[in-house]
Amino acid sequence: MEDPLYEIARKRKREWQQIAKEVNHTASKPNGNGGGMAKPYNLRGHTPAAPTTTKSPDGDFHEQQRAMNCGLHAIHNLFRESEWPTVKEMNELAETCAKESGDQVYNHKSWGGYWSMDVVKRAIMAHGYKIENMVDTKKNKDGETCYLWKHQLGTMNELLVDDNAIGFIIHQPQHYTALRKQLDGEDWQYSNSYSTQSKYMNPHEFCKQALEGVWNIYLVSKK
Repeated sequence: MEDPLYEIARKRKREWQQIAKEVNHTASKPNGNGGGMAKPYNLRGHTPAAPTTTKSPDGDFHEQQRAMNCGLHAIHNLFRESEWPTVKEMNELAETCAKESGDQVYNHKSWGGYWSMDVVKRAIMAHGYKIENMVDTKKNKDGETCYLWKHQLGTMNELLVDDNAIGFIIHQPQHYTALRKQLDGEDWQYSNSYSTQSKYMNPHEFCKQALEGVWNIYLVSKK
């Protein structure tokens, strides 16, 4: 029987795909001051709140989020530390991404603290680590997208015992999480900043989400 969590995740992905399809050709409207996108009404006059804690009940590092800084928290939870990257660094990287691509800055950062995957990748690489998409995609004869594990990078069991492999950044529509190794190195645990602590995750379930296109996963490793 399928875990309701993953059934909800798949439903959420389908809904976001439909929304994206509907608004794909809708032009963005600047604010009345000519300064880019206006803030949502419920965010006006507020500043993003700090994370609630950096320790889970079991004593391991776990950063919970407020506002929309999930990309920042996912990196912090993956590396079990909060010194880097900072919000300032993430915002500067977003501006760099926009400048280099000729894109709008608001496509790489929002006022509430949501950053693009390009920004998350750059933040990790800026501190001397590699980050690679763990899954390839291709179309089958019916035009459907197929997801293929990059076995040349390693299986979940191989990566667990590989000292160079840190873990994974997981990208879902409007949310980032992480999969990291337990402190004893014996298994994998899922770190979601919406939760109070990181929890064991069956690696088969993790791969299932990636190979069904529910999660986009990126392997983070030492150079």
